[in-house]
Amino acid sequence: MAYILLEGLGKAKATQDDVFDQHAANLVKQSKACERLHRDLKAYSAALRTMVQAQKTFRETIRELYETDWPDREHLCAITQSMDLQWDEFEKIVSDRVMGSVNAYMAQFSELKAKVAKRGRKLVDFDGARNNYATVKASSKKGDDDPKVVKALADLQQAETLYRELNKELVDTLPATYDSRITFFVDTLQTIFNAESTNHTECGKNNKTLVTLLDNLGNSFDSLRVPRNASDQSVVHTPIDEQSIPTEGLPSQKSDMPIQEPQPTSPYVSSEAILSRSDSERDDENAEKKVYPSLTDEPPAAVVDDGSNSEERNDKKSLEKSAVGNGAGKKGSKASLNPFDDDDDTKNPFTENNHGNEPHPEPRSPQKGDIRQEVNADRKVLYKVRATHRYTAEDTDELTFDAGEVITVLEAREEDLLDDGWLFGVKQSDGVHGVFPANFTKSL
Repeated sequence: MAYILLEGLGKAKATQDDVFDQHAANLVKQSKACERLHRDLKAYSAALRTMVQAQKTFRETIRELYETDWPDREHLCAITQSMDLQWDEFEKIVSDRVMGSVNAYMAQFSELKAKVAKRGRKLVDFDGARNNYATVKASSKKGDDDPKVVKALADLQQAETLYRELNKELVDTLPATYDSRITFFVDTLQTIFNAESTNHTECGKNNKTLVTLLDNLGNSFDSLRVPRNASDQSVVHTPIDEQSIPTEGLPSQKSDMPIQEPQPTSPYVSSEAILSRSDSERDDENAEKKVYPSLTDEPPAAVVDDGSNSEERNDKKSLEKSAVGNGAGKKGSKASLNPFDDDDDTKNPFTENNHGNEPHPEPRSPQKGDIRQEVNADRKVLYKVRATHRYTAEDTDELTFDAGEVITVLEAREEDLLDDGWLFGVKQSDGVHGVFPANFTKSL
Protein backbone atom coordinates (compact mmCIF):
# COMPACT_ATOMS: atom_id res chain seq x y z
CA MET A 1 0.00 0.00 0.00
CA ALA A 2 2.34 2.62 -1.41
CA TYR A 3 4.94 1.31 0.96
CA ILE A 4 2.73 2.14 3.90
CA LEU A 5 2.38 5.67 2.60
CA LEU A 6 6.10 5.96 2.29
CA GLU A 7 6.57 4.82 5.87
CA GLY A 8 4.43 7.48 7.45
CA LEU A 9 5.61 10.21 5.07
CA GLY A 10 9.14 9.71 6.20
CA LYS A 11 9.60 9.05 2.53
CA ALA A 12 10.17 5.33 3.07
CA LYS A 13 12.09 3.19 5.52
CA ALA A 14 11.01 4.42 8.95
CA THR A 15 13.21 3.91 11.97
CA GLN A 16 12.03 1.00 14.17
CA ASP A 17 12.52 0.97 17.97
CA ASP A 18 10.87 -2.09 19.51
CA VAL A 19 12.02 -1.27 23.05
CA PHE A 20 10.45 2.15 22.95
CA ASP A 21 7.29 0.75 21.44
CA GLN A 22 7.01 -1.61 24.44
CA HIS A 23 7.46 1.30 26.83
CA ALA A 24 4.73 3.22 25.02
CA ALA A 25 2.38 0.23 25.21
CA ASN A 26 3.07 -0.11 28.94
CA LEU A 27 2.24 3.57 29.37
CA VAL A 28 -1.15 3.11 27.71
CA LYS A 29 -1.87 0.03 29.83
CA GLN A 30 -0.85 1.78 33.02
CA SER A 31 -2.92 4.83 32.18
CA LYS A 32 -6.08 2.76 31.62
CA ALA A 33 -5.60 0.87 34.89
CA CYS A 34 -5.13 4.12 36.79
CA GLU A 35 -8.21 5.65 35.20
CA ARG A 36 -10.27 2.66 36.30
CA LEU A 37 -8.92 2.90 39.84
CA HIS A 38 -9.67 6.61 39.91
CA ARG A 39 -13.24 6.06 38.70
CA ASP A 40 -14.05 3.34 41.23
CA LEU A 41 -12.30 5.15 44.07
CA LYS A 42 -14.31 8.26 43.30
CA ALA A 43 -17.53 6.24 43.47
CA TYR A 44 -16.35 4.69 46.75
CA SER A 45 -15.61 8.12 48.17
CA ALA A 46 -19.05 9.41 47.21
CA ALA A 47 -20.78 6.38 48.71
CA LEU A 48 -18.68 6.71 51.86
CA ARG A 49 -19.67 10.34 52.19
CA THR A 50 -23.34 9.39 51.90
CA MET A 51 -22.97 6.58 54.45
CA VAL A 52 -21.14 8.83 56.92
CA GLN A 53 -23.89 11.42 56.64
CA ALA A 54 -26.55 8.75 57.16
CA GLN A 55 -24.71 7.41 60.21
CA LYS A 56 -24.42 10.90 61.70
CA THR A 57 -28.14 11.44 61.21
CA PHE A 58 -28.89 8.07 62.80
CA ARG A 59 -26.69 8.75 65.82
CA GLU A 60 -28.23 12.20 66.19
CA THR A 61 -31.63 10.52 66.32
CA ILE A 62 -30.37 8.15 69.02
CA ARG A 63 -29.16 11.08 71.12
CA GLU A 64 -32.51 12.82 70.78
CA LEU A 65 -34.59 9.72 71.57
CA TYR A 66 -32.49 8.67 74.57
CA GLU A 67 -34.46 10.28 77.38
CA THR A 68 -32.79 12.52 79.95
CA ASP A 69 -33.83 10.42 82.95
CA TRP A 70 -32.38 7.22 81.48
CA PRO A 71 -29.02 6.09 82.90
CA ASP A 72 -25.67 7.00 81.27
CA ARG A 73 -27.20 9.45 78.80
CA GLU A 74 -24.18 11.79 78.84
CA HIS A 75 -21.83 8.86 78.28
CA LEU A 76 -23.87 7.65 75.33
CA CYS A 77 -23.95 11.11 73.76
CA ALA A 78 -20.18 11.46 74.15
CA ILE A 79 -19.52 8.09 72.52
CA THR A 80 -21.80 8.73 69.54
CA GLN A 81 -20.24 12.16 68.98
CA SER A 82 -16.78 10.56 69.08
CA MET A 83 -17.92 8.07 66.44
CA ASP A 84 -19.10 10.97 64.27
CA LEU A 85 -15.61 12.50 64.42
CA GLN A 86 -13.94 9.17 63.62
CA TRP A 87 -16.06 8.60 60.54
CA ASP A 88 -15.48 12.19 59.42
CA GLU A 89 -11.73 11.65 59.72
CA PHE A 90 -11.89 8.43 57.72
CA GLU A 91 -14.00 10.04 55.00
CA LYS A 92 -11.56 12.96 54.85
CA ILE A 93 -8.60 10.60 54.38
CA VAL A 94 -10.29 8.83 51.49
CA SER A 95 -11.70 11.88 49.73
CA ASP A 96 -8.76 14.24 50.25
CA ARG A 97 -5.53 12.37 50.79
CA VAL A 98 -6.13 9.25 48.70
CA MET A 99 -8.07 10.93 45.92
CA GLY A 100 -5.53 13.76 45.82
CA SER A 101 -2.70 11.26 45.47
CA VAL A 102 -4.46 9.41 42.64
CA ASN A 103 -5.25 12.66 40.82
CA ALA A 104 -1.62 13.78 41.04
CA TYR A 105 -0.42 10.42 39.81
CA MET A 106 -2.78 10.47 36.85
CA ALA A 107 -1.74 13.99 35.84
CA GLN A 108 1.64 12.74 34.57
CA PHE A 109 0.09 10.49 31.96
CA SER A 110 -1.22 13.30 29.81
CA GLU A 111 2.21 14.93 29.75
CA LEU A 112 3.95 11.65 28.95
CA LYS A 113 1.46 10.86 26.20
CA ALA A 114 2.11 14.30 24.69
CA LYS A 115 5.86 13.68 24.73
CA VAL A 116 5.41 10.25 23.14
CA ALA A 117 3.34 11.85 20.38
CA LYS A 118 5.98 14.57 19.91
CA ARG A 119 8.70 11.96 19.82
CA GLY A 120 6.77 10.22 17.01
CA ARG A 121 6.67 13.45 15.00
CA LYS A 122 10.39 14.06 15.55
CA LEU A 123 11.06 10.52 14.44
CA VAL A 124 9.17 11.19 11.20
CA ASP A 125 11.19 14.40 10.74
CA PHE A 126 14.39 12.52 11.38
CA ASP A 127 13.44 9.80 8.93
CA GLY A 128 12.46 12.41 6.35
CA ALA A 129 15.72 14.32 6.75
CA ARG A 130 17.73 11.14 6.57
CA ASN A 131 15.95 9.91 3.44
CA ASN A 132 16.23 13.38 1.86
CA TYR A 133 19.94 13.55 2.56
CA ALA A 134 20.44 10.12 1.05
CA THR A 135 18.46 11.10 -2.05
CA VAL A 136 20.24 14.45 -2.54
CA LYS A 137 23.63 12.95 -2.02
CA ALA A 138 22.91 10.17 -4.47
CA SER A 139 21.78 12.62 -7.15
CA SER A 140 24.55 15.18 -6.63
CA LYS A 141 27.52 15.18 -9.01
CA LYS A 142 29.68 17.42 -6.88
CA GLY A 143 29.73 15.10 -3.91
CA ASP A 144 29.80 16.39 -0.38
CA ASP A 145 30.70 19.91 -1.50
CA ASP A 146 27.39 20.35 -3.20
CA PRO A 147 25.39 23.03 -1.36
CA LYS A 148 22.25 20.89 -1.53
CA VAL A 149 24.06 18.03 0.09
CA VAL A 150 25.44 20.32 2.77
CA LYS A 151 21.98 21.73 3.53
CA ALA A 152 20.41 18.27 3.61
CA LEU A 153 23.11 17.12 5.99
CA ALA A 154 22.50 20.07 8.31
CA ASP A 155 18.76 19.35 8.36
CA LEU A 156 19.48 15.72 9.11
CA GLN A 157 21.76 16.57 11.99
CA GLN A 158 19.23 18.97 13.51
CA ALA A 159 16.33 16.49 13.23
CA GLU A 160 18.47 13.73 14.65
CA THR A 161 19.48 15.88 17.61
CA LEU A 162 15.89 16.75 18.49
CA TYR A 163 14.78 13.17 18.14
CA ARG A 164 17.67 11.70 20.10
CA GLU A 165 17.18 14.10 23.03
CA LEU A 166 13.44 13.50 23.31
CA ASN A 167 13.81 9.77 22.76
CA LYS A 168 16.47 9.52 25.46
CA GLU A 169 14.23 11.38 27.93
CA LEU A 170 11.31 9.08 27.25
CA VAL A 171 13.41 5.94 27.33
CA ASP A 172 14.51 6.93 30.83
CA THR A 173 11.09 8.15 32.01
CA LEU A 174 8.67 5.56 30.70
CA PRO A 175 10.21 2.49 32.41
CA ALA A 176 10.48 4.38 35.70
CA THR A 177 6.88 5.51 35.41
CA TYR A 178 5.69 2.01 34.69
CA ASP A 179 7.63 0.62 37.64
CA SER A 180 6.13 3.27 39.93
CA ARG A 181 2.74 1.59 39.58
CA ILE A 182 3.78 -0.90 42.27
CA THR A 183 4.70 1.67 44.91
CA PHE A 184 1.67 3.76 43.97
CA PHE A 185 -0.64 0.78 44.33
CA VAL A 186 0.87 -0.16 47.70
CA ASP A 187 0.81 3.36 49.13
CA THR A 188 -2.73 4.08 48.00
CA LEU A 189 -4.32 0.89 49.27
CA GLN A 190 -2.33 0.88 52.50
CA THR A 191 -3.54 4.38 53.26
CA ILE A 192 -7.15 3.34 52.71
CA PHE A 193 -6.96 0.07 54.60
CA ASN A 194 -4.99 1.47 57.54
CA ALA A 195 -7.47 4.30 57.93
CA GLU A 196 -10.40 1.93 57.62
CA SER A 197 -8.89 -0.54 60.09
CA THR A 198 -8.24 2.19 62.65
CA ASN A 199 -11.73 3.56 62.22
CA HIS A 200 -13.43 0.18 62.55
CA THR A 201 -11.31 -0.76 65.57
CA GLU A 202 -12.27 2.39 67.45
CA CYS A 203 -15.88 2.13 66.36
CA GLY A 204 -15.95 -1.51 67.44
CA LYS A 205 -14.82 -0.54 70.93
CA ASN A 206 -17.41 2.21 71.06
CA ASN A 207 -20.13 -0.14 69.84
CA LYS A 208 -19.31 -2.60 72.63
CA THR A 209 -19.54 0.24 75.14
CA LEU A 210 -22.91 1.22 73.70
CA VAL A 211 -24.12 -2.36 74.08
CA THR A 212 -23.11 -2.27 77.76
CA LEU A 213 -24.93 1.03 78.27
CA LEU A 214 -28.05 -0.40 76.66
CA ASP A 215 -27.81 -3.45 78.92
CA ASN A 216 -27.81 -1.09 81.90
CA LEU A 217 -30.88 0.61 80.47
CA GLY A 218 -32.62 -2.73 80.09
CA ASN A 219 -31.76 -3.68 83.68
CA SER A 220 -33.31 -0.40 84.84
CA PHE A 221 -36.67 -1.30 83.30
CA ASP A 222 -38.40 -1.95 86.63
CA SER A 223 -37.33 1.39 88.09
CA LEU A 224 -38.28 3.31 84.94
CA ARG A 225 -41.72 1.80 84.50
CA VAL A 226 -44.62 4.20 84.44
CA PRO A 227 -46.59 3.94 87.71
CA ARG A 228 -50.00 2.32 87.41
CA ASN A 229 -52.87 4.79 87.42
CA ALA A 230 -56.18 4.43 89.22
CA SER A 231 -57.88 2.73 86.29
CA ASP A 232 -55.40 -0.15 86.45
CA GLN A 233 -56.35 -0.86 90.08
CA SER A 234 -60.11 -0.53 89.72
CA VAL A 235 -60.60 -4.29 89.70
CA VAL A 236 -59.01 -4.68 93.11
CA HIS A 237 -59.93 -1.50 94.95
CA THR A 238 -63.32 -0.45 93.62
CA PRO A 239 -65.93 -0.80 96.43
CA ILE A 240 -68.29 -3.67 95.81
CA ASP A 241 -72.02 -3.08 95.87
CA GLU A 242 -73.51 -5.01 98.79
CA GLN A 243 -76.32 -6.27 96.59
CA SER A 244 -73.81 -8.16 94.40
CA ILE A 245 -71.97 -9.86 97.31
CA PRO A 246 -72.82 -13.59 97.43
CA THR A 247 -73.83 -14.89 100.87
CA GLU A 248 -73.16 -18.48 101.81
CA GLY A 249 -75.50 -20.52 104.03
CA LEU A 250 -78.77 -18.99 102.73
CA PRO A 251 -80.18 -21.51 100.26
CA SER A 252 -83.32 -19.49 99.64
CA GLN A 253 -81.36 -16.44 98.39
CA LYS A 254 -81.18 -15.70 94.68
CA SER A 255 -77.80 -14.18 93.82
CA ASP A 256 -78.78 -13.55 90.21
CA MET A 257 -81.59 -11.10 90.93
CA PRO A 258 -81.65 -8.98 94.10
CA ILE A 259 -85.09 -9.03 95.76
CA GLN A 260 -86.79 -5.69 95.89
CA GLU A 261 -89.49 -5.27 98.52
CA PRO A 262 -92.72 -3.64 97.31
CA GLN A 263 -93.21 -0.11 98.45
CA PRO A 264 -95.35 -0.09 101.62
CA THR A 265 -98.69 1.64 101.31
CA SER A 266 -99.16 2.18 105.03
CA PRO A 267 -97.98 5.54 106.39
CA TYR A 268 -96.88 3.78 109.52
CA VAL A 269 -94.53 1.53 107.59
CA SER A 270 -93.09 4.47 105.68
CA SER A 271 -92.27 6.32 108.87
CA GLU A 272 -90.57 3.24 110.27
CA ALA A 273 -88.49 2.85 107.11
CA ILE A 274 -87.38 6.46 107.35
CA LEU A 275 -86.32 5.97 110.98
CA SER A 276 -84.44 2.78 110.17
CA ARG A 277 -82.52 4.39 107.30
CA SER A 278 -81.56 7.32 109.45
CA ASP A 279 -79.73 4.91 111.77
CA SER A 280 -77.85 2.68 109.35
CA GLU A 281 -79.27 2.50 105.86
CA ARG A 282 -76.64 0.22 104.47
CA ASP A 283 -76.75 -2.32 107.32
CA ASP A 284 -80.59 -2.47 107.22
CA GLU A 285 -80.57 -3.16 103.51
CA ASN A 286 -78.06 -5.95 104.00
CA ALA A 287 -80.07 -7.53 106.78
CA GLU A 288 -83.33 -7.30 104.87
CA LYS A 289 -81.83 -8.92 101.81
CA LYS A 290 -80.11 -11.71 103.68
CA VAL A 291 -82.98 -12.83 105.97
CA TYR A 292 -86.31 -13.81 104.43
CA PRO A 293 -89.58 -13.57 106.46
CA SER A 294 -90.95 -16.79 107.91
CA LEU A 295 -94.19 -18.42 106.84
CA THR A 296 -95.87 -17.68 110.19
CA ASP A 297 -97.53 -14.49 111.28
CA GLU A 298 -94.87 -13.90 113.89
CA PRO A 299 -92.04 -11.65 112.72
CA PRO A 300 -88.56 -13.19 112.63
CA ALA A 301 -85.72 -11.99 114.80
CA ALA A 302 -84.64 -8.49 113.89
CA VAL A 303 -81.30 -8.72 112.14
CA VAL A 304 -80.18 -5.27 113.12
CA ASP A 305 -80.24 -5.71 116.90
CA ASP A 306 -77.52 -7.56 118.81
CA GLY A 307 -78.87 -11.13 118.44
CA SER A 308 -82.07 -11.11 120.60
CA ASN A 309 -85.30 -12.32 118.98
CA SER A 310 -87.51 -11.70 122.01
CA GLU A 311 -90.29 -9.14 121.85
CA GLU A 312 -89.56 -8.11 125.45
CA ARG A 313 -86.02 -7.12 124.46
CA ASN A 314 -87.41 -5.14 121.52
CA ASP A 315 -89.71 -3.22 123.88
CA LYS A 316 -86.74 -2.17 126.01
CA LYS A 317 -84.86 -0.68 123.06
CA SER A 318 -85.02 2.95 122.12
CA LEU A 319 -87.72 4.23 119.80
CA GLU A 320 -85.31 4.31 116.87
CA LYS A 321 -84.13 0.72 117.41
CA SER A 322 -87.68 -0.45 117.99
CA ALA A 323 -88.80 1.18 114.79
CA VAL A 324 -86.11 -0.68 112.89
CA GLY A 325 -87.11 -4.00 114.46
CA ASN A 326 -90.82 -3.36 113.87
CA GLY A 327 -90.03 -2.42 110.29
CA ALA A 328 -88.41 -5.78 109.80
CA GLY A 329 -91.40 -7.42 111.48
CA LYS A 330 -93.78 -5.58 109.22
CA LYS A 331 -91.92 -6.92 106.28
CA GLY A 332 -92.15 -10.39 107.69
CA SER A 333 -95.90 -10.12 108.23
CA LYS A 334 -96.45 -8.86 104.72
CA ALA A 335 -94.30 -11.53 103.09
CA SER A 336 -97.36 -13.03 101.46
CA LEU A 337 -97.81 -9.86 99.43
CA ASN A 338 -94.37 -10.23 97.82
CA PRO A 339 -94.54 -12.51 94.78
CA PHE A 340 -90.79 -13.19 95.01
CA ASP A 341 -91.14 -14.27 98.62
CA ASP A 342 -94.08 -16.55 97.73
CA ASP A 343 -91.97 -18.13 95.03
CA ASP A 344 -89.06 -18.63 97.39
CA ASP A 345 -91.28 -20.11 100.09
CA THR A 346 -92.76 -22.53 97.61
CA LYS A 347 -89.40 -23.71 96.44
CA ASN A 348 -87.91 -23.88 99.96
CA PRO A 349 -90.49 -25.38 102.38
CA PHE A 350 -87.87 -25.76 105.09
CA THR A 351 -86.96 -22.10 105.27
CA GLU A 352 -88.92 -21.59 108.51
CA ASN A 353 -87.29 -24.53 110.25
CA ASN A 354 -83.83 -23.53 109.11
CA HIS A 355 -84.21 -20.03 110.43
CA GLY A 356 -85.71 -21.26 113.65
CA ASN A 357 -82.84 -23.61 114.40
CA GLU A 358 -80.09 -21.15 113.56
CA PRO A 359 -78.75 -18.77 116.20
CA HIS A 360 -79.91 -15.26 115.73
CA PRO A 361 -77.74 -14.02 112.84
CA GLU A 362 -75.68 -10.92 113.12
CA PRO A 363 -75.75 -8.42 110.26
CA ARG A 364 -73.04 -9.45 107.89
CA SER A 365 -70.78 -6.77 106.48
CA PRO A 366 -68.78 -7.33 103.29
CA GLN A 367 -65.54 -9.05 104.16
CA LYS A 368 -62.30 -9.03 102.21
CA GLY A 369 -62.73 -12.65 101.22
CA ASP A 370 -66.23 -11.94 99.88
CA ILE A 371 -64.96 -9.09 97.77
CA ARG A 372 -62.16 -11.26 96.49
CA GLN A 373 -64.63 -14.02 95.69
CA GLU A 374 -66.84 -11.55 93.80
CA VAL A 375 -63.87 -10.16 91.87
CA ASN A 376 -62.77 -13.64 90.82
CA ALA A 377 -66.28 -15.20 90.62
CA ASP A 378 -66.75 -14.85 86.87
CA ARG A 379 -63.09 -15.19 85.89
CA LYS A 380 -62.07 -18.41 84.23
CA VAL A 381 -59.31 -20.41 85.91
CA LEU A 382 -56.61 -21.06 83.31
CA TYR A 383 -53.91 -23.04 85.12
CA LYS A 384 -51.64 -23.00 88.16
CA VAL A 385 -48.02 -21.93 88.41
CA ARG A 386 -45.32 -22.25 91.04
CA ALA A 387 -42.98 -19.36 91.85
CA THR A 388 -39.36 -20.05 90.94
CA HIS A 389 -37.97 -16.83 92.41
CA ARG A 390 -38.97 -14.37 95.09
CA TYR A 391 -40.73 -11.27 93.78
CA THR A 392 -41.49 -8.10 95.74
CA ALA A 393 -44.39 -5.98 94.51
CA GLU A 394 -43.40 -2.55 93.18
CA ASP A 395 -46.97 -1.35 92.74
CA THR A 396 -50.22 -1.74 94.65
CA ASP A 397 -51.78 -4.12 92.15
CA GLU A 398 -48.82 -6.52 92.05
CA LEU A 399 -48.37 -9.73 94.05
CA THR A 400 -45.54 -10.36 96.49
CA PHE A 401 -44.55 -14.00 96.75
CA ASP A 402 -41.68 -16.28 97.70
CA ALA A 403 -40.15 -19.10 95.71
CA GLY A 404 -42.31 -22.22 95.85
CA GLU A 405 -45.67 -20.50 96.34
CA VAL A 406 -48.55 -21.71 94.14
CA ILE A 407 -50.57 -19.13 92.21
CA THR A 408 -53.80 -19.79 90.33
CA VAL A 409 -53.77 -17.95 86.99
CA LEU A 410 -57.12 -16.37 86.13
CA GLU A 411 -58.50 -15.03 82.90
CA ALA A 412 -57.36 -11.44 82.30
CA ARG A 413 -59.68 -8.62 81.24
CA GLU A 414 -59.19 -5.49 79.24
CA GLU A 415 -59.48 -3.28 82.31
CA ASP A 416 -56.51 -5.13 83.88
CA LEU A 417 -54.21 -3.44 81.31
CA LEU A 418 -51.61 -6.17 81.58
CA ASP A 419 -48.17 -5.57 80.12
CA ASP A 420 -46.54 -8.20 77.93
CA GLY A 421 -45.25 -11.07 80.06
CA TRP A 422 -47.59 -10.35 83.01
CA LEU A 423 -50.44 -12.52 84.34
CA PHE A 424 -53.40 -12.06 86.70
CA GLY A 425 -53.87 -14.59 89.47
CA VAL A 426 -54.61 -15.33 93.12
CA LYS A 427 -52.20 -16.78 95.67
CA GLN A 428 -53.36 -20.02 97.26
CA SER A 429 -51.62 -19.23 100.53
CA ASP A 430 -53.61 -16.11 101.47
CA GLY A 431 -56.08 -15.53 98.61
CA VAL A 432 -54.53 -12.21 97.60
CA HIS A 433 -54.97 -11.51 93.92
CA GLY A 434 -53.10 -9.23 91.53
CA VAL A 435 -50.69 -9.17 88.61
CA PHE A 436 -47.26 -10.78 88.54
CA PRO A 437 -44.43 -11.41 86.02
CA ALA A 438 -44.71 -14.75 84.26
CA ASN A 439 -40.93 -15.26 84.03
CA PHE A 440 -40.77 -15.61 87.83
CA THR A 441 -42.94 -18.75 87.70
CA LYS A 442 -43.31 -22.09 85.94
CA SER A 443 -46.46 -23.98 85.03
CA LEU A 444 -47.57 -26.95 87.10
